[in-house]
Amino acid sequence: MTNHQSIVDNNDVESIHDPTIFRIKGLFSLKLSQLKYFTFTIIGIALLWPWNCFLSASAYYAERFVNSPSLIKVYSSTMMSVSTITSTLYNFYLSQQQKNVNYNFRVQMGFYITIFVFLFMAVSCVSYLLIDMNDIAFFSILMTMVLLSAMATCLAQNGTMAIVNVMGGIYANAVMVGQAVAGVLPSCALIISILLLGDRTALENHRLEKNYGVFVYYITASLVCIVSLLLLYWITYHKNEVGYQRLNHLMEEEQENSESTIADEPDTVDPVHTQKEFVSFWVLWSKLSSIVMTIFFTFGITLIFPVFASVVESVHPDSSYKLLHKNIYIPFIYLIWNLGDLLGRVLCGYPRLHMLIKTPQNQLIYALSRLIFIPLFLTCNIHPGKSDPWIKSDVWYIMLQFLFGISNGQLCTSAFMIVGDYCDTDDEKEAAGGFTTVFLSTGLAVGSVFSYLLVLVVS
Repeated sequence: MTNHQSIVDNNDVESIHDPTIFRIKGLFSLKLSQLKYFTFTIIGIALLWPWNCFLSASAYYAERFVNSPSLIKVYSSTMMSVSTITSTLYNFYLSQQQKNVNYNFRVQMGFYITIFVFLFMAVSCVSYLLIDMNDIAFFSILMTMVLLSAMATCLAQNGTMAIVNVMGGIYANAVMVGQAVAGVLPSCALIISILLLGDRTALENHRLEKNYGVFVYYITASLVCIVSLLLLYWITYHKNEVGYQRLNHLMEEEQENSESTIADEPDTVDPVHTQKEFVSFWVLWSKLSSIVMTIFFTFGITLIFPVFASVVESVHPDSSYKLLHKNIYIPFIYLIWNLGDLLGRVLCGYPRLHMLIKTPQNQLIYALSRLIFIPLFLTCNIHPGKSDPWIKSDVWYIMLQFLFGISNGQLCTSAFMIVGDYCDTDDEKEAAGGFTTVFLSTGLAVGSVFSYLLVLVVS
């Protein structure tokens, strides 16, 4: 077959299976695959936003519980413990509930619960009934909301990963990129708020701003979930299409400039994902052990990053540059790490850059090798004002955090993108969604414990 005939045939397949669903003549056109990628990017943002909300609101709750110092001390650790333990247990439960499960429904139900939780939390910031409530009673309600939010995220994440495992690795990349974006935004917002508001001392006005600032943040979390639901409905609306060729196949064909034609009927994906047969953990472990251990060690080791980010200060604290002042330098480091994480995830979506690690054994070795960052971070300014660092350089520390972020983004994205390649059936791919999230949440839980031990070493 000639090259011309091959190109024509491929174009016909692409137009049938990846239709243009929206067009502004001469200005803009939107293909179904592009809408799907955008949808799962927004879903990725929505999956991580709840965690960021509760974490970023810690300063507000420090003021909210000003009359109960003991609650201030335990807020962050209690929130993380409730969230990680709930996620680990509920993810395991969901991973065992497979047969005849509608994964689209799980995503929808997860976001419905999240919307309810954050509308309630938004009201709690401005309602005097809740603001004046007894501190212990409100703290109990707050931890209940954290628990519900964690369960909701598990539902949405379990369903999402099951769907993208079937649809193709490029959509797993979209979810990973969305989660990284959700990590970048709070850091940017915090730095901007510090630069704009400065160090105001009027307590009542400061608290009022905090109240409505957190109110808007919580409302935003609900809006992101609503947008995700609308986009998910939109792509499901096109279920009457004949089907579409998976986007990652199209990308590979473009990269290789294949001269072959498609002899068989192209793959199609049912937009309503329902698993038909139960797949045991042992079957999935036999095929995905190296991948899920990569996920476990990647997220477990990554949790050393906040330990150093929260204590390391600039080696030039008296500098005239605002960036080097403690109140901006620390959130700036969080931003640097998250930008590295985002870059690592985005680059995995471009085959020609060869950033995607396709061999599970190489992934696992890479994940374990990241332990080298611990002694490297110890060379930085971990005891500001008490002792000189081994390497007295802000550039060195910033570069370490950036590279640590890139390695996290590259590893977790590579692992999730190749899961479907090592499964034989759609049932296995869907069951693998729950299987991988179990190791993700377990890695976070173990990493949080490890981080406490590291704090003792650093302090």
